[in-house]
Amino acid sequence: MAENDHRPDPDDDQPQDPLSRMFGQFMNQGGGGMPDASSMQAMFSQLQSFFGAMAAGGTGPVNWTLAKETAQRAVAEESTVTQAQASDVFESAQLAQLWLDAATDFPDANGQPRALRRSQWVEASLPQWQSLAEPVAASAAEAVSGSLASQIPPELAGFMGQAGGMLSSLGGTLFGAQLGGAVGSLASEVLSGTDAGLPLAGKTFALVSQNLDAFIDQLDLPRQEVVLYLALRESAHLRLFHGAPWLQEHVLGLVKDFASGINIDTSAIQERLQGVDPTDPAALQELMSGGLVAPSTTPRQRAALDRLETTLALIEGWVDAVVTAASTNLPSAPALREMLRRRRATGGPAEQAFAGLVGLELRPRRAREAAALWEKIAAERGTSERDALWAELGLVPTAEDLEDPDGFFDRRALIGASDDEFDAALSAWLDGTPEGGKLEGEGPDEPTPGAGDTPRA
Repeated sequence: MAENDHRPDPDDDQPQDPLSRMFGQFMNQGGGGMPDASSMQAMFSQLQSFFGAMAAGGTGPVNWTLAKETAQRAVAEESTVTQAQASDVFESAQLAQLWLDAATDFPDANGQPRALRRSQWVEASLPQWQSLAEPVAASAAEAVSGSLASQIPPELAGFMGQAGGMLSSLGGTLFGAQLGGAVGSLASEVLSGTDAGLPLAGKTFALVSQNLDAFIDQLDLPRQEVVLYLALRESAHLRLFHGAPWLQEHVLGLVKDFASGINIDTSAIQERLQGVDPTDPAALQELMSGGLVAPSTTPRQRAALDRLETTLALIEGWVDAVVTAASTNLPSAPALREMLRRRRATGGPAEQAFAGLVGLELRPRRAREAAALWEKIAAERGTSERDALWAELGLVPTAEDLEDPDGFFDRRALIGASDDEFDAALSAWLDGTPEGGKLEGEGPDEPTPGAGDTPRA
């Protein structure tokens, strides 16, 4: 091998991960000792040239400049919104409000209806993605920068002060590129501002026209009926989030609870980094798009995710029940209801990509049970009492209510009962147990005093 040929030797025991290889090259240039100041400066300049362009735009846990640019590039070939599409959206939104007035006590919350391009949905949704993704990204970025720093040879540790900020920003750059790709893919699928169950595009009515047309082209249903049904769902979501102003912050709080227990697999990160040449921009881009920082799910996260899924199911179930009641005169409503239930339950490829990125699925897995519960409450107590349960968190149904909707009112009665009422309810329950009220372990039945007596007036 030539004297100045520093290609790795397959039989060499030295580490061959990219950063160690790079540092090793500079060490060899110093004759096996510490490189001189000019060599060190050249090394850091080279590192900055590799990552500097990507790292531009911020030093936080997510490089939002890069995320936005990546997402916008993904939808660069979008179509414009025609006047006919805009009119469809506006007219359907107006009619949806009239139909919903009879199905819920929550007032009209549409604002000015919008027919969005995909890029406009990206722009409108980024603030919400920031709230959803940054708690996860903070842990992910720390893990990535820590993994990179661990590859630096010990003899160069004293020189890392000037490079530490660059390595920290690299984690945010990696996550920003991944998140931007996921949001861009979602922008090609979402039908409305609340299609993922949250008002991601703001609390104003929005349908994404290009995606709406693609969705309708797959169906053998009248266009106006499909647009109206989706307008009903969008409007119902917005009425709920306006009528329960605490709800959105509560969902974001559950996401933060999920993120606080995040556990990044740093060994997997290091393994993937070892196969990448830092001088190859294409290899770095492929690395960033392949789920580099995907977290694993811990028991604590699982508990937080269960609470989040219950809340999302209650939201979706309420919207489903309200829209079903409002669309009784729409012939296509039953077919569209079932189709959208399945779509929300399974999620599209882009939604699955986002779930792989942050370990979080925004899916209402128990939406059918939730819809049945809301319909039962409305049938027995009316829509006003049903909607009043959204007044505060303590009134909202729980996972137990989804499992046993028939016992919902009995449980609620006990919550507000006095001690005497609770004791009376407990006695009544005991009297209604099998074997004439005999509890397990009791002896033979004893005659009940007065049994058989003729009732007195």
